[in-house]
Parts: sequence; C-alpha cells; structure tokens
Amino acid sequence: MSTEAGSHAGREPQTLAGAQDERLERLHSYFLEGCSENVRPALGATLERARVVRDGYDDPVVGDDLASSWYASAAVVELASALELDEADVRGAAAAVAEACALPLSAARFVLFTQSVGNERLLELPPLAAAEIQLALMLGLDVLSEVSLWRRTAGGLECILSLGGVGDPSRRIRAEAKAVLRGRTRLSLLGGSTLRSVPVNRFGQPYAAVVGRVGSVEPDVAHAYLAEAATALGPVVEREQLLEHSASRESTLVGSAERRLMRLGFDLHDGPIQDVLALAADVRLLQKQVYPFVLEEYREQAHGRFDDLSSRLVELDRELRELAHSLETKSVISRPLGEILHREIDTFSERSGIAATLEIRGDPDSLSSGQRITVFRTIQEALANVREHAAASAVTVRIRARRSAIEVQVSDDGIGFEVERALAKAAQRGRLGLVGMAERVRMAGGTFEIQSAPGGPTNLKLTLPRWEPL
Repeated sequence: MSTEAGSHAGREPQTLAGAQDERLERLHSYFLEGCSENVRPALGATLERARVVRDGYDDPVVGDDLASSWYASAAVVELASALELDEADVRGAAAAVAEACALPLSAARFVLFTQSVGNERLLELPPLAAAEIQLALMLGLDVLSEVSLWRRTAGGLECILSLGGVGDPSRRIRAEAKAVLRGRTRLSLLGGSTLRSVPVNRFGQPYAAVVGRVGSVEPDVAHAYLAEAATALGPVVEREQLLEHSASRESTLVGSAERRLMRLGFDLHDGPIQDVLALAADVRLLQKQVYPFVLEEYREQAHGRFDDLSSRLVELDRELRELAHSLETKSVISRPLGEILHREIDTFSERSGIAATLEIRGDPDSLSSGQRITVFRTIQEALANVREHAAASAVTVRIRARRSAIEVQVSDDGIGFEVERALAKAAQRGRLGLVGMAERVRMAGGTFEIQSAPGGPTNLKLTLPRWEPL
C-alpha cells in the first residue's frame, strides 16, 4: 500500500484499465456483504453511477480514485438510510477506501466522512434522520466519543440529538453549546479541554451548535471534522425550515378542506338523510292506505313492490350515513392508520363484492395529520373509482413506509382506461375524482401517477415525503 500511495506515475495504463472495474467491484462486494435484499438494488444503482464518475475523467487513475471514494461514501449513506450501518461498518468502509485509493487510513477516513455528510441523498431524508447520520459518522470513525446537536428556542436551549454519551449531556456540554450560540468562546475549565464545538449557521447567524468530546484523534483533527459536519448540516436545517413552513401551509389548506367535508357530512345528516327517513315513513303510510283498495289477487304483488321500495330506502339511508361518517376526520387522525384502512377495505369489499387486500410494510403512523388524511382520502376515492368504473374482480392496496417517504399503490384487474382522455373529460365535466386526488397529493408535497390502458390493469401510485422537525 505504501508503494502505491507514493506515486501514481508507476501504474501502467493497461494494468489500470483491467483493474478499474475490479476495484469498484471489491468495494461493492464489501458493502453487499450482510446487507438486506431491500438495499441491494440501491447499491447496484450506486455502482453504476460510480462507473459514470470514473469514465468522466481522462486520467484513469484520478477517475478510478474519485469513483471509489464516491461509491464508498454513497454506499455508507444508503446503508445508514436503511438503518443497516453500525460503527464497525464505518471503520471498515474507511479501510476499504484506503486500500482501493492507496491512501493513508487517516486521509481515507476524512475523505469518506466529507463525501458522506455532503451526499445529496441525505437531503431526501427527514432532517432529524439526516442530522443523526451525519453526526453518527464521527462516532463510527472514532473521531468523537460523544456528540450532541443543540438549538436555541424561545424557552432557552434545546438538545435536539445526543449520541454516544451515557445519559443526558452534562452541564459543561450545555454551557459549551450556549456559548457557541451566543457567538462567544467559553473558557476552558478543568475537564473541558476535550470538548470541541462549532456553530451551524443559517442566514449567517448561529442557528444550532454541534458539541463533541474528542475521541482517539488530535483535538485539531476533531475540530476539522466538526467544521465539515457543521457545513453539511447547514442545508439540512435550511430544508427543515422550508418543510416547517410547507407543513404549516399544508395544515392550513388541508384543515380548510376537511372543515368543508365535515360541514358536508353534517349537511348530509341534517338534509338528505332526514328526507330519506321521511320518504320511508310516507311509503309505509301509503302502503297501509292503499292496501285495502288493492284487489285480492294483486295484493301479494303490491305488498312485494312496497317492500322492495322500503328496502331500497333502507339501503340508501345506510349508504348516506356511511358517506357522512367517512367525511369525518377525527378518527383518521386519532386512530392507527392501519386500523382505519383495514376497516375501509373490509367495508369496500362487503359492499362491492370485489376481493380487496391491504398490505402494509413499515410504520405509517408517524405521518403528519395532513398526510394521514391525504393517504386515507386518496385510497378512499381510488376504491370508489374501482367500484364504479373498473369492472374489477380484485383490488390490492399496498403501503410502504420508508424512512424518507411513504408510498401508496392501488392496483386493480379491471377493464382499464385511457388516462389522458379520462383526465381531460373529468376536468371538462367538473368531476373531481382523479383530478381531486392528484391535487390533494400535490398540495401535500407528494407525487401522483396513474398507469392504465384499455383492457387493464390500472395502477395508481402516490408518494409523500416524510419529515421529522428538528
């Protein structure tokens, strides 16, 4: 390794050409070992992007080195995002970069760290999850033995994250964070010399503070890592602010829409449902009044017709009450989303005679209230479309809650349709089924897609970003 690290000039081009894929493949094999099947496709895509990085340089040595370090950092982030990365993996990844790029281990660690904490994939995660990954890498590389993230609040000082320590952060750490947020340098007291801290700026002002206790490296080296972490945390806290504002607007818009739906539910209960009850009473009264005047040979037939009318009115009353109940959002917010959806699926299957299944992977209950309502209403409307238009025999609802997003897919085996034409007709006629679903998802910051064709099948897919405020 030392011979390789001394100079690139001694490497023969033909040898490099044959070894380029081999080096990336060795790194790829290292990260594939022990990872779950869910992560393997992401690592495969990362490998392909690394090859693009490598091929973008005329100098094969430089391209190979950059591609190897880029792949390792991206793989670390992918594994961390899937909660499949521990401290031993981080140290092993640094050793793999050192071997692949012929770097001293200390240099490989710093390269791996800086490229990992700045990886764009982190911006797809909830800000709290991204910040945790960025800070945890310093523990994995043994740069710090303890690290915490602090923020000033209206009530004082708040510890957002604390990693590596035993129990709550000490008073010395709190004092260090407080001094950083005030733009001051705290006097180093006995036992405080192992602490290092840096501000995380937003709009040029300290917004948060990272405080770490030095691990096995020199204090200046630890400070360099902390400075890189603070720089990488800047976009994360910026995104957190944007998401917070977006969530506030979403809450306002969704709240307004849900109040209208709730009012509609009340109007249904106080208007059409009462009219149906009155009509049913009138039918029963008419039956009693007309019955004596019906010839005896027609009485049984007349009795059956009146019973049919009464049964239809009872069914209409039940459907209107279910519709009014479905417009209420209190249960959607307060009860587990899986329970609400299972009940909706069972009701749909019972009423329509269409076989319906629900598959849930992950925990969907950490969604915001607005997102829970969006998921529920979209599934509800999709099932209504299947019942009314698809002529389907089976429908499947799949929900996958990942760390960065929640994905919902509704698939049926019905007759299908031409998507563009159907959307255009719906907009012209003022029918808000498909259009309303897409708009509701868009308002919540998500994406909405329909795939179908005459003859079927039809797949509806929506994706909503998940976020946890700092």
